[in-house]
Amino acid sequence: MASSKETTAAGFVNVSREITVFLRSADVIPILILPASAAAHPSVRANFMVVAEDVEKSIRKVLDKQAIKFVRAIKQDTRSGKSEDRILMEVTFNFLEIRAMNTYPEHQVVIDTDKTTYSLRLQTQDQLDHMVSHINYALSRVFNNSIYAPPICRAEGDLTDGSCKFSPNSESSLEPHKTCGGFSETYAALCDYNGIGCKEEVQWDVDTIYHSQDNREFNLMDFSHLDSRDLAVIVASIAYNTWFTKLYCKDMRIGSEVVDQVLHTVSKSNSLEELTLENAGLKSDFPQKMASALSENPASVIHSLNLAHNTLDNQGVSNLIQQVCRLNKGLRLLNLSKTSLSSKGVVSLSQALCSSDDYSNSLLHLDLSKNPGVLSGDDATLFGALLRGCCADLSYLNLSKNSFSHRKARDSLPTFRQFFSSAFSLTHVSLSSMKVPPDSLR
Repeated sequence: MASSKETTAAGFVNVSREITVFLRSADVIPILILPASAAAHPSVRANFMVVAEDVEKSIRKVLDKQAIKFVRAIKQDTRSGKSEDRILMEVTFNFLEIRAMNTYPEHQVVIDTDKTTYSLRLQTQDQLDHMVSHINYALSRVFNNSIYAPPICRAEGDLTDGSCKFSPNSESSLEPHKTCGGFSETYAALCDYNGIGCKEEVQWDVDTIYHSQDNREFNLMDFSHLDSRDLAVIVASIAYNTWFTKLYCKDMRIGSEVVDQVLHTVSKSNSLEELTLENAGLKSDFPQKMASALSENPASVIHSLNLAHNTLDNQGVSNLIQQVCRLNKGLRLLNLSKTSLSSKGVVSLSQALCSSDDYSNSLLHLDLSKNPGVLSGDDATLFGALLRGCCADLSYLNLSKNSFSHRKARDSLPTFRQFFSSAFSLTHVSLSSMKVPPDSLR
């Protein structure tokens, strides 16, 4: 079957394919899915006929309703000279749905999308090359050639030799200096993909204010008036952006949609270095989910983490710290103030901080304030861990509003004193409201 292809300015690809739809147990209707412009093809007669309402409803029920733009009955000529009844439909899908492309002999290409697979046969090699080049260029603009972007496709080898897979193209022609790393283009494409309106104010703020100030920290508070879906798309746009290195949110509760996109960004970004979600209403399992997201992204460069004023699971925090410490830059800043960290949590945290000889000395800033149980109980080993792994460069330590266990205070004094006598880089120490035993201050 000869097929054709066209691409609209909005970034959609209209493709053709032939499928069979089962309406009832005894009825089988072949459907020819083509762009409306394909009526000019020699095998398709120009006299369109209206499709019965019940048939059209059945078709729309089986297929994606939003994708179907045009439905007509036609007569299609076959190679034997006969004509067959067909239903002509125009189907549109967003190019961001493409997950893989494979080519086969006779200019055939198979496109796998989120929802279905399209098998197309174009009339010439030039048409196939044009389609591939267009999709390649469009995806490269949206995802900035990120190594974690969906497949950016180009043809390799001689298509006549058999099936051929497409692979990422690192040589796509991109503008050398896109404003703020092309954030606005990515944001607009993701809005289109998710079926929500693109907010021009977001694009203007980023392209004008952020750019003029050379601001690499994206502050969600600047867009706190938007609803959760809008914020989720904004965060998703940062996943493939190379301009922004910091994501900041403080005293603003974010919904599950936004949290999911934060995790997605963590799993994809190779530019995000600092993440602040302070008093953001995170659920207790967030640290474990973030640890899993980081495990999928060995190219992550995150080194600063602020999850203060959220109630978090202790074991999840430990797993997260271990994962961050394995990254290229190690862990430089950790703020777990008022996160319900317990003494057992400190044991796990201490083990995590000492888990890597290569990065154990990377920690510069540690805030564990407002966790009343952090230095109590029989397993309080924080200072021992700091002494073994984090003395060299630690410059900021905040343990205020915590207290030593009365039973174990005396046993903790040696490591307490030894730590402070060895931490030569400390420039800020806060022990306020900590109830430190008098002997430890001598």
